[in-house]
Amino acid sequence: MANLHAPSLRQLRAFLAVAETGSFSQAAQALSLTQPAVSASIRELESLLGARLMDRGPHHMALTEAGRTLLHEAQWLVASFDRGVGQMHAMLASGQQTVRIACLPSAMHLLAPVLARWQAQNPQVKVEVSDPLHEELIAQLRSGAVDMGITTELDTPARLHTTALAEDELVVLLPPGHRLAQTEGPLRWKALRGERLVLFARGSTYELAVATLRQQRIAMDDAMRMRYSESLYSLVQAGHAVGVISRLYTQGVATPALQVRSLTAPVIGRRLALMLNGEPAQQRAVVAQCRSFLCEQLLAGA
Repeated sequence: MANLHAPSLRQLRAFLAVAETGSFSQAAQALSLTQPAVSASIRELESLLGARLMDRGPHHMALTEAGRTLLHEAQWLVASFDRGVGQMHAMLASGQQTVRIACLPSAMHLLAPVLARWQAQNPQVKVEVSDPLHEELIAQLRSGAVDMGITTELDTPARLHTTALAEDELVVLLPPGHRLAQTEGPLRWKALRGERLVLFARGSTYELAVATLRQQRIAMDDAMRMRYSESLYSLVQAGHAVGVISRLYTQGVATPALQVRSLTAPVIGRRLALMLNGEPAQQRAVVAQCRSFLCEQLLAGA
């Protein structure tokens, strides 16, 4: 039996159009409908949900708190429908299913061999892989641009389903012959005082490192911020700086001349997780199958 409280796609599209344009008349033009038809859809939606979604005036429209709460959910629902329709047509046209995976650059070396094994067992499936940073990856998951993502659990939206995979700590990367390389064992953060540092320019590793350095009162006036790991490694290799980076990055790149040391007092880390937009049971069968294989294999290798 159909859920009598489920909004229709027509109602949700009307709500989004008004919310995005700020005008019933502009929304009607965007949807190729009459203004009364758009207004009726909004009234129906408010009645269905039992909440006022918009404050209307002669020359303005503003979302209520309920409207703002609904906005992201409505965007996800409509985007999911449109994505599903597109995938249906693409699959019918090509006869091929697709799985789209986004993975943090630092974790790609973990994903790649496992994904290669799954692809070998499922050659009929097209696999698309991308390597955005955390914020972009989360946005792609929420919008439905990718089916699953491997990223950190920092600031994870409630709707995303997460499966913890591994812990990743911040470490220091030392050039050959550096004074700190002469000792053994972990280093305390305060040992970095007075050192020229190089960090990533953005991303979760950068945010964690900066917060900890500030907490430890370590000056960052001369700190360099690099966009790419190759640049960071080159500066450390040349002895120009000391790098603060996540251990996953050091595992994915061969750096025999550089020394990787743990940082303590405090130990700062992040948790890596595989994420879905919604529960596993809500995913397409091929996505659920791929996700199950990846989790099993990645957890076995943790």
